[in-house]
Amino acid sequence: MDNFFWTTLITDVIHAFMIIGLGSLAAWLLISFYFRKKNRYRKAVATVNNDITESKRIILPLKLQAYERIVLYLERIQPVNLVLRIQRSEMNALELHLALVRTIREEFDYNLSQQVYMSPTAWEMIKNAREESVAIINRAASQMATEDNSSALVRAIFDISVGNENLATAAALNYVKDEARLLM
Repeated sequence: MDNFFWTTLITDVIHAFMIIGLGSLAAWLLISFYFRKKNRYRKAVATVNNDITESKRIILPLKLQAYERIVLYLERIQPVNLVLRIQRSEMNALELHLALVRTIREEFDYNLSQQVYMSPTAWEMIKNAREESVAIINRAASQMATEDNSSALVRAIFDISVGNENLATAAALNYVKDEARLLM
């Protein structure tokens, strides 16, 4: 019996060590698997973050340039600024009217691609500003006779612009500037 006791004890101890050893091995494998997965995930997130940061580094200057161009466009199509830039003394009212409307539309067409970098709300405000500027010029031109000189049209445009305190160009300009500040 003495021999049986020692044999059973040794067998039980070996089984216990095997169970503990296999359990420890399984735990070690699971933990190492977990940490490998976690490490791969961190590396993937870091790569994505680096890609996003790189993308922002490239796109941000393009966006800011688009906003700068649109601010310039909005400043240039304000009826008062536009008239001062386009009017020549030898023009009659009809020639000035056509030159002003053509300039607004050409500059809008030139800056059309900038909408890619702007919010839909900002772009809608820019289109409204363009339409309002054309409407002011058309309204002033409708008061003119074809033989009137350009200075009569200029006065009519100034009168309409001064009478309209809430110009869409000013509202669009403020909105675009605020949106651009959010990028910085």
